Amino acid sequence: MAAADNLPAEVSHPRLGSGCTLTLVLHRHGDAATIFDCEGCREPGEGTRYTSGDLVLHTHCALAAPTLQHPLVKGDMVLRHVAPTGRDAVLCDACYGAVRGFHYHSSTSGLDLHPGCAKMPVSITLQEGGATFVLRRKVKHRCTSCRAMEGFYRPWCYRSKNTDQRMYLHVKCIKEIMAGLGHGGGSGEASKMHHHEIMAAGSSRRGADAGGEADDRVNRVIARLQERAGGGGSSKSKLVRRVCEVLLMLMRVVMGVLLGDPTAPLIAFNFIMP
Repeated sequence: MAAADNLPAEVSHPRLGSGCTLTLVLHRHGDAATIFDCEGCREPGEGTRYTSGDLVLHTHCALAAPTLQHPLVKGDMVLRHVAPTGRDAVLCDACYGAVRGFHYHSSTSGLDLHPGCAKMPVSITLQEGGATFVLRRKVKHRCTSCRAMEGFYRPWCYRSKNTDQRMYLHVKCIKEIMAGLGHGGGSGEASKMHHHEIMAAGSSRRGADAGGEADDRVNRVIARLQERAGGGGSSKSKLVRRVCEVLLMLMRVVMGVLLGDPTAPLIAFNFIMP
C-alpha cells in the first residue's frame, strides 16, 4: 500500500467548488472490487477513489494538476474540465477512446489525453523475466494482439526492448480486452471478472500455483489475447503462451493506472511515470 501513503486523505477540487471536499477511499486487497464511473473524465474506475456523497472521482482526476509536461507530447498540456462536443469532439490520442470530461490538451501538438492515459508509465520493467516495455507514439510493426499497424490508426503502443522476442501492445487493445472480460462489456461468467481479480491472481506462474480459480482468471485473459491475434487456443498460434503471460503482466500494470488504483502495481513492478 506504499503508493496510497502518498495520497492526501482529503482534497478540494476547483471544478466542484471550494466547498466540496473529496475523501480518499482505499481499496483493501482481498475486498470485493468497487466499480464506478468517474464524474471527472467519465471513464470507468475501480478500487481506490475519492468521494463526496454520490460523487466519485479517480485519484488521478481528483489530483489532476492544472498543467502537465508529458515526455511524448510537445508543449505544455492544459487540463480542461469540459469536453468539446459535436464537430469539435475529440478522441484521446493514447487509447483512441472518446473524450467526455476531464482531459489534457496541448495547443502546440493538438493532442488530447484522458487524465489516466496521461499518467501511464513511459517505461515498465517486469520483475518476473525482466522484460522492459517503453510507451511509444509511433511504431513500425504490428501490435501483437490486434495485428494492426500504423496508418491512419495510431493509438499509443507499448514496445518491448528485448531483441530476441519483440512484443507490441496498443493501449487501446489493453482497454478493449479488459472491457470485454469485465468492466465495460461481455456476458455470463466473463462479465464478472474485474481488474482486482486479475491482480489477485498474481503473475501467470504464481496464479497457476495458487489454485484453479486464479489459474482460470489468467487463462481467460490469455485466451482473449490469442483470439484477437487470430491464433485461437492452439499451441502453434501466433501468440505463444509465454508471450501472452508477459503481456498479461504488462496489462496488469497499465490497467491499475487507467482505473485509478495506484496501489497494486507498485508492489510487483518497477515503472517510470511521465
